[in-house]
Amino acid sequence: MAPRKSAVTTRKNTPAPRHSGLRWLSYLAAGLLGIYILMFLLLPFFSLRYAEQWYSEQGEGYALLINGWTLSPFTGEIQLRDVEASYPSAEGRASVGADFVGVNVNLSALFDKTIHVQSVGIRGLRFRGVQSDDGLTLAGVSLPENEASQPAQETPDNEAGTALPAGWSLRVDDIDLEDNLVHWQQQGLSLSVELTEFGTGMFDSASDKATPLSLDVTLRELSVDAGDDRIILNQPVTLTLTGEAATLLTHPAVSGDISLSELRIKVPGTDEVQLGALTLQQARFAMADDGMTAGFASLALQNIRAQLPAEEQAQLDQLLLTSLRWQSATDSVSIGDIGLQGFSGALAGFPSLGLAEFNARDIRVSDLSVRPGADIGTADLKELRAVHPQAGRLTLGAFAVSGIQANEGEQNVAALTLDRLEVLPVEGEVPLASLAHYEVTDIHATPQSFSSGLHRLYGLVANVTRQQDGNIKGVPVVAAEDGVSASAVTGDEVADGQDVTAPEESGPAFLVEIAGVELMEGEVNSVVHWTDETTSPVVRTDARILELNTGPVSTAELDKGVEMNMVMALDAYNRIRVSGTMGQKGDYPEGSMTLTVEQLNLVDFNPYVEQAMGYRVRKGMLGVDSDISITDGQLGGKLVIRLQNSKFEPADEATINRLSKQISMPVETALSVLKDDNNNIRIEVPLSGDISDPDVGINDVIDQLSRKALKTATLYYLRQSLVPYGQFISIASFASDQLFAIRLNDLNFDPQVTGLTDKHKEYLDTVARMMSSKTELELQVCPVAGPQETEAWGDQWSTEVYKRAAEVKAYLAGVKDRDDRTLSGRITLCSPKKGDKPQVILGV
Repeated sequence: MAPRKSAVTTRKNTPAPRHSGLRWLSYLAAGLLGIYILMFLLLPFFSLRYAEQWYSEQGEGYALLINGWTLSPFTGEIQLRDVEASYPSAEGRASVGADFVGVNVNLSALFDKTIHVQSVGIRGLRFRGVQSDDGLTLAGVSLPENEASQPAQETPDNEAGTALPAGWSLRVDDIDLEDNLVHWQQQGLSLSVELTEFGTGMFDSASDKATPLSLDVTLRELSVDAGDDRIILNQPVTLTLTGEAATLLTHPAVSGDISLSELRIKVPGTDEVQLGALTLQQARFAMADDGMTAGFASLALQNIRAQLPAEEQAQLDQLLLTSLRWQSATDSVSIGDIGLQGFSGALAGFPSLGLAEFNARDIRVSDLSVRPGADIGTADLKELRAVHPQAGRLTLGAFAVSGIQANEGEQNVAALTLDRLEVLPVEGEVPLASLAHYEVTDIHATPQSFSSGLHRLYGLVANVTRQQDGNIKGVPVVAAEDGVSASAVTGDEVADGQDVTAPEESGPAFLVEIAGVELMEGEVNSVVHWTDETTSPVVRTDARILELNTGPVSTAELDKGVEMNMVMALDAYNRIRVSGTMGQKGDYPEGSMTLTVEQLNLVDFNPYVEQAMGYRVRKGMLGVDSDISITDGQLGGKLVIRLQNSKFEPADEATINRLSKQISMPVETALSVLKDDNNNIRIEVPLSGDISDPDVGINDVIDQLSRKALKTATLYYLRQSLVPYGQFISIASFASDQLFAIRLNDLNFDPQVTGLTDKHKEYLDTVARMMSSKTELELQVCPVAGPQETEAWGDQWSTEVYKRAAEVKAYLAGVKDRDDRTLSGRITLCSPKKGDKPQVILGV
């Protein structure tokens, strides 16, 4: 019988299915992910609660509340909403916080070695910080001073020229900051800044594309200690920026346009400074391997005003700068143009100052941090005016310089010009002095010297009036102080114990060297208008400067003298010539000069003649030839004085008597003795003696008078003593005088008419032909005013009627005699007088 099989069969060992292992891995990953998510959900929650707890433990009354938050581990989004912290402060209860703080990071980009920040946003930030001696306080939390001031640890560069690890890049799509307010305080400084908007476009460190920027920030409060005073912002000021930034992580460069709203601020020394607006176009700041650069295309400041103490103020309509560029590598700054327009104010004792325009071009300042030096292509100003209560008023039409080079040691100017300068008195509209044009080249100045090229000018006009008190009108009078000057105190007068130290020896004298002075030909004549109110009648005369030039001038060689030449004219026919070489040796002048006076009408200077000799001039012309030398303080030379066709009449007996005693004979006798057959007087006056007490040779003059008188008396004696021949001589002399006497007709005029008629000119032509052929004839022209004229002209009758005599001389002066000399030298004008009818009396 066969054996029986068991009911239980043996199973084969088969492997477990493969998907069971993956299931377990899935469970593990899900668990880890759950823990990860749980941690990202719970950890921020507990972290925020911990932060709230920690802040509340900082002191009584401290509270922190975070009303909302978001954390997305998948999108990389982090947000905090409605964050608010409050704490007690010295001003009461303070609070800080933010409406929104958020960052969104693309975590997946990390696999591509890119830090990709999709957005950064902060809105409604309110922040406070205080820096004190105890340390730094932020949002009410105090940080010890050693922690607050601990320097950051230096980290090695990851790669030359970049702040990222090698192969990594940074990308920021958007930054948006809105309505953020920051308060900051520290010793001597308090400010409040509101950041209304700050936004950027996309930034990518791997791209050279620029990043757009926009900024709107308001400075609401500012207070800064400045010595004993403070700088205080009187009203909020807003700054806006629209621009772009490039290569921020390697060589940062920021550019854009900036504008500033109205600014009102108090600065030391002022009550308030106001700035209407500021506009900065194409501003740029950049950092490169060779240093930093900064600049802008243009900067415009408008309506600048400064209110100063003591009712002083200043105002500027506009300040404009263009093409400014600063470079740290060259330590220099350059500016294309600087322009000022519309300056006015009351400053430094001047109740009124004004400047229409100022411009400077092509400016470069080098060695800013070492020894600054400036180069300026051109600079000019227009319409400058200044008013001073004592000195008067000044106006300047234009002023320009070019080729300026300056540093602390020397200054150079290639050329300088000045136009339309006027100096006016405190009251009145007649300038004391004016200058139409002035120019000079090659100016070089140092602390020890000044040198220049030729000084050239034209249109120099001076109005000089000597008032009845002897002072010059418009020139401030400096009153002499009572008491003894310090220099007059002797050793015996020094108080006991007073330290008297000998004066320090001065260094080398300041050296001045110029190429000379020259009067140019210009549109305006140079003239000095002289008025002397100390005389009666008042003397008025005009001295025209026809020529003026000098040679080189050096203060180091004044003893060698300076060549000079000047020609002046008091009327159409007079000439006063001065030429020679004059300098200074010690305290005295040194050199030689020649002075010539031609055809000086003495009638115009009657008051001075009366003061000098007591006689009034009815007619006559003065001529002077002189050679004057000064050597080692000793005067030399002589004067030759000529009185041509002169006639005098007594005016002041006291002066006549005094002068008569001085010359040991009556003045009338001296005048009659000195006259020659043509009614002319010639006197030679030698000059000698010390310059401080010269001898004018009065004894030589008396000797000339004595010899002349002896000759005249001898001739008279012979005429009367040689009978019958003396009688014959006298009769022949009288007959000769009558035989050759020339009688001329008077020129009659209609009342108040000063011009010549055709009939007048026809007769004057006859007189001219006679004078041309007879060169010894002297013509006198005497104007007479009729009764109607003196009444109509009033106090001006003599001035008006004198014009008739001037018309006659002007007409005849155009004729030359047979010796080719103008007739003007033999025509003498009389002083005006009143008569029965208007006329001009001609006589020889």
